[in-house]
Order: sequence, then structure tokens, then C-alpha cells
Amino acid sequence: MCSTPPKPVDLTHHFSKTSKSRTPNALKQYYKYLFTPGMCNLSGGLPHTSIFPFGELNLTVDQPTKFPITEEDVLDQNFTSDSTIKCHIPRHSDKSLAQKIDLATALQYGSAQGYTPLHTVLRRWVSVQHPGIPYEGGPEVIIDSGSADGLSKVFDLLFDTWDQSLDNLRNREALLVEDFVYGPPVALARTKNVHIVPITMDVEGILVHGAGSLSETLETWDEKRGKRPHVLYTIPRKAIYDVCSKYDVIVVEDDPYWNLYYPSARSYSAQYRGAADDIPTQLPKGQQSGYRFLDDMEPSFIKFDRDGRVIRLDSFSKTIAPGCRLGWITASPNVIGQLFRITDDTTQQPSGFVQAIVAKLIGETCDPTQAASSWGFDGWVRWLEGLRAAYERRMVKMATVFEQNRSLTKGSERVTMFDFQWPLGGMFVWVEVKIDSHPFAKMIDHRKLMRALWIHCTQPPYLILTVLGKDFAATDGIASSRGYLFFRFCFAAIEESLLEAKSKCFTDACRDFWAICYPERIEQLLCHEDRKGAGN
Repeated sequence: MCSTPPKPVDLTHHFSKTSKSRTPNALKQYYKYLFTPGMCNLSGGLPHTSIFPFGELNLTVDQPTKFPITEEDVLDQNFTSDSTIKCHIPRHSDKSLAQKIDLATALQYGSAQGYTPLHTVLRRWVSVQHPGIPYEGGPEVIIDSGSADGLSKVFDLLFDTWDQSLDNLRNREALLVEDFVYGPPVALARTKNVHIVPITMDVEGILVHGAGSLSETLETWDEKRGKRPHVLYTIPRKAIYDVCSKYDVIVVEDDPYWNLYYPSARSYSAQYRGAADDIPTQLPKGQQSGYRFLDDMEPSFIKFDRDGRVIRLDSFSKTIAPGCRLGWITASPNVIGQLFRITDDTTQQPSGFVQAIVAKLIGETCDPTQAASSWGFDGWVRWLEGLRAAYERRMVKMATVFEQNRSLTKGSERVTMFDFQWPLGGMFVWVEVKIDSHPFAKMIDHRKLMRALWIHCTQPPYLILTVLGKDFAATDGIASSRGYLFFRFCFAAIEESLLEAKSKCFTDACRDFWAICYPERIEQLLCHEDRKGAGN
């Protein structure tokens, strides 16, 4: 006998006062009557579609099979990656509202939930990507203009601005984050004077138990510092969810690289280093979506969300193109309803052109008897799998160069200049510089040495730009204590043909930096940067 799924918990007590004060747009109450057959619209200020200066939209789109998946595909001389399909979006369509992909509806005012055909597609996609969501009724979705827009609305939903000169410290709200975190969400929270609370990380992410862990932070929270944190911004792991459920914390899941996981990372690490104790032995198996590629991925927090306390942010920025400025939020209906009001009062829905294009591309099922005019879900999943394979090949190229050149021989001694872990996913390799092994480590402040190394990398003949790890530190204290030791390298941004050579530029820069004989050279590098900054 199957048990009835629990109802999602009521999260209204987490909503900000500002959010609760929002009321529905009075004019939108008339929209539902527009779908009555024969109804004449003399109500709202909708321009007539005949004045739109666009007749139709014709697009040339890559085949979803553009990127080879296996090494056999890469070596296959008959494998083609330059074929395309033609997508056509007419001015008018006579299909039902949920399937009506045309310019007349896409370019008209619409609901804050987003363009109806795309909203329908994304609801179906969520049920495929996250099957078996464990609360009654499952989640709802709302379309946004990318994850930055979505997160801004989520923070408006959850946080009131705290004013140090007016408000009691006990009423200051807090956001839990990993101690190294993408900077913009933290900066956004700080505009509301939210207290940023970093949680210690291990190799898999947030530490759940132990010193500095999520559970210890919540259990020992002193409310004299402000309200106990009620929001966690992170990527998924089941043990984290259990702690959040216990302490009534909302989980904001923002995982833009969800489809970029690299099964080969562990085997490469083992090949070069022996036992890969620092990498999990296997990726968690998922969800029986109907697609092996999706089933093999690490499950979202939504998979564990028995309470309905997860707010997941997704976007097409990494899977189609950042300039689309298009994404969606998945959460319980109660949360989506409140986000609807925020959206209705602010941005409305994203560009109709982009919504129509994406709805056409991934939402329409291809007729096998006719030439393909869209991808459909099958093509979309194949595209995602091809992207994963393309980025994995890039990752292997960069990481292999780093692996083979991270140490140098000095007499009979082997000196490690930097270390890293083979990434299990994403677009980046994080390098920890072993600056204490530099010849001047006992003479010159380590932060100065690290700054000089970064400047050294930007100069000829190396000419490489990387991001300082301190810029991802959740607090200034973390940046100062250990964040400065890291560089983050992106293997996605340049031509693949340049990747190995440019990765070697970094290892050459390190080797030459370790060979500097005079401390005056370090000062020259730092002064050069000071002069450059003064000239801007």
C-alpha cells in the first residue's frame, strides 16, 4: 500500500515583510476572461498584434549531436558536427494556448509566470529531471531573466533590509554559505545588511558535522548576534538537507553546472596519484528519469525535498547562451505564488523572442516523417550530454598539464609549487599555490608573494589572467587567512586548441617565479602593478 506524500510545509513565516505586503495586480484579474471564446477585449492596454513589425522568425540551429560524446566519436572521421536544422516561428499559430508558439503571443504582454508554452515545457522538464518529488502535488515553476534575476527576487522574498541605526541586532537576518562562494550572491545579500555566515567545507562541499559545520553553527547559534540563519545558499547533498529540515532552514540551490559532471576525474587522479582518497568513490545515482545521462547525475536537493523547503535556480546561460538572460525557479506553490507577485511588480516576464525560441527548440516534439525543426527533450538531453563531454575533454587537457608540471626538482629535492584536485564537475580548476615552498617564503609576506606571482602570470611571455581565490571568500577573514593562496582557472573561455599551451604558460610562470634569485624582483613586480593602477 502506497503512503500519501506529505503536504509541503508552510514557509510564510520566512517571507520578508516587504514581500508579504505585495498585493496582486488588479488589472491582471481580467486576463482569465480573455480566453472565453468570442470575448471582445476593451479592457487592458494591450497593443494590437497587427502593429508588431515582425512577420516571422527563421533560425538556423546546430544539431543536438554537434559534440561527440565518446573517444570513438572523436576519432571517427565520419562524425560530422556542422549540420544544422531550421526552426520557424510564424506570426500566428492556431494551436492551443499551451502550444501556441508564435510572435503574436510571444511579443504581447503576458503573465508574470512567463510565456505559457515555455512554462508548460519547463513544468514537463522538471518532472523529467526530478521525478518522484516527495511532497504532495510537487513543485511549481516561474520563469525569470536568468539566475541573477531569480536570486534577487528570492532574496527579496526572504530578507528584509536591516538598518544598524534603527533596528535591534537580534532582528538582523543571516545567510549561510560555503566559506568559498560565488561573490555576487553574497554582495546582493549585503545590500540588505544580511549577516553572512560561512560554513566550513570539505572536498565534497559544506561540512555537515564537526567543528565549523552546518549542524554546529545552527545548534550553537547565539541570537544576540541576530536571528538564527534561515536561508542556506549552496549546491546539493542529502545530509545537508536533513540538518536544514531539523532547524527550519530554507535551501536556495543554485547549481549552474548541474549537467557538467566528469566521471573520468577519479580515474585520472588515481592514474597520477594512486588511490584517490580525496574524491568520492562514485557519483550518487539518481532518479529513473528515462534518460541514462540524467539518472547518472548527482540528484538535486529537490529529490530529497519532503518539506517543500527547496528553492532551485536554473538558467540557460551555461547550456545555451548567457545572452539569452533566461532561467526558471522551481519551488513549492506557496513560494512560487509569492515570487509571482514580486515579478508582477518588477520585471514581468523575460524577452518574448528568447522565450519563444527556447520553447520552440526544446519543447516541440519532432515529427519523424518530416525534416527536424526542433530538438525536443530527446535532442535537448543529447545536447547536454555532448556539452558535458566537450567540457570534460577540456578539463582533462588543463588538469593533465597541471598534473605533470606542478613540481620542480631542486638538487635532490622535489618541490611542489602548487596542488589541485581533479574537478568532478563545472568549468574550473582550483589551484592551491604552495607559496611556503618558495625560496623567499621566510623573507617576504606570503600575501605579497602571491600577488607578485599573479602579476608575473599576466606579463610576457605568459600573458594569462586568472581569478584570485580571495575574491570567492565569504568573509574578509577567510580571504586574509587562506583565500589568498588559491587561483581559479576556467577551461571553458578560450579555444580548445590553445588550452594546453596556455595551461603550460601558468606552470612555466610558476617555475620561473620559483627561480627568481633576488627579492628586489618581487618588489619590481608589485611596483609595476601599482604604477599600472595609478595610470588608470
